[in-house]
Amino acid sequence: MSVLDVWLEAFDEPVGRLETGETDRLSFAYRDAYLSNSAAHAISLSLPLQEVSLGDSVVRAFFQNLLPENNLLDQVIVRERLERHDIGGILQHLGADLSGAISCLPEGAARVKSPGVLARDYMPIDDEQLIDIVRRLGENAPLPNELRDPSPVSGYQRKIAVTLMPDGRYAVPLAGTGAPTTHILKVPESAFPREAYYEANCASLATHSGLDAAQSHSRWIGQYEAIISRRFDRRIADGAVFRLHQEDFAQALGFPPRLKYQREGGDDRRFDVGAISAVLKRTESPALAVDHFLRATVFNLAIGNTDNHAKNHALLYDRGAVPRLAPLYDLVPITLSHVHTHELSFTIGNARYPAEVGAEDLRAFLAAFGMEGPSVSRFVKSRLLPIIEPLSEDRHVEGEWAERFNAELTANSRRLLESLRPLTIPVATRR
Repeated sequence: MSVLDVWLEAFDEPVGRLETGETDRLSFAYRDAYLSNSAAHAISLSLPLQEVSLGDSVVRAFFQNLLPENNLLDQVIVRERLERHDIGGILQHLGADLSGAISCLPEGAARVKSPGVLARDYMPIDDEQLIDIVRRLGENAPLPNELRDPSPVSGYQRKIAVTLMPDGRYAVPLAGTGAPTTHILKVPESAFPREAYYEANCASLATHSGLDAAQSHSRWIGQYEAIISRRFDRRIADGAVFRLHQEDFAQALGFPPRLKYQREGGDDRRFDVGAISAVLKRTESPALAVDHFLRATVFNLAIGNTDNHAKNHALLYDRGAVPRLAPLYDLVPITLSHVHTHELSFTIGNARYPAEVGAEDLRAFLAAFGMEGPSVSRFVKSRLLPIIEPLSEDRHVEGEWAERFNAELTANSRRLLESLRPLTIPVATRR
């Protein structure tokens, strides 16, 4: 049996104990000292605060979702001769550098993650170094040892976590400081040209539509166009950077990464509207969470983002023990890509693809979140049409890529309006 201490940056002692038993089965238990702390909160909706240990299925799902899904994970598995299902063994090597506020360390080891002081704990990157980093990311080449990202981020894209300094330069945390980063720099795959440009535009559109979205912008760095996104799980105060705990919907539901799409799940475990509704009901303000999620879903249909899966929605623990819905992120018009599926991450009514979404599908979708009868008409008029109508208008843009995105956005939005407007006619609730 092996044991790892589980830490949250905001606490001075481990919050729990992760054990790997026979046949690599996992269990997790909160420590007594943490349970008695008035500021204690569950690290996941799927791992409630309790004295009894939690079992393999939900524990495995939560911690597996913390691991990177890129070649770093494969390298560790091969180098250490581990099995992919040996999550505890993998965390022995990667647990110190997980992307969020959580770290998993050998029992008794000192903490490694701490708030970062901007004036002391970071090494600025000059323009030449930044160009080299982006080139290496673009070519899937290793980064120089002194610039290895000490705070890796999960996911498939080629990324590095960096910190934006007060003078506008980017920096990486100095080795041994355990300091947080503030931004994620991604170099998209060349198979989807101008993805960074599209993502930045969609993030800006979301904000202008009244949605809470992570700040993102694109820029050319050397020969590559990168997307730079501000991390919503960070707080900067008095010259210091702090990590905020967050979890994605897959973790909150106790789903492993492979079940992040509805189509991959079974009847009892799948990312569908029922599962989503269950998560939203457990946030600090369920009504506001439902409102934001419904508006975000319609916005995603308008921009053609069919990749809003369970790992692209998150909960943020920044106001106490009960989480709130995190800002939107990874807003990409997937329907403009010829190398990705255009199937929806979760069905809208009976529709599996954006073009199939009709009035009755939207009515069924709203009903799944408890919205029926006259409330549907009011909600569509006051909350959905104000988002979609401006997106459907003709606008002047210049450049091939802008014109391509604008044409897709306008066509999608007009099709959505055709499906939404019938819902503005009140229908009496059946009794």
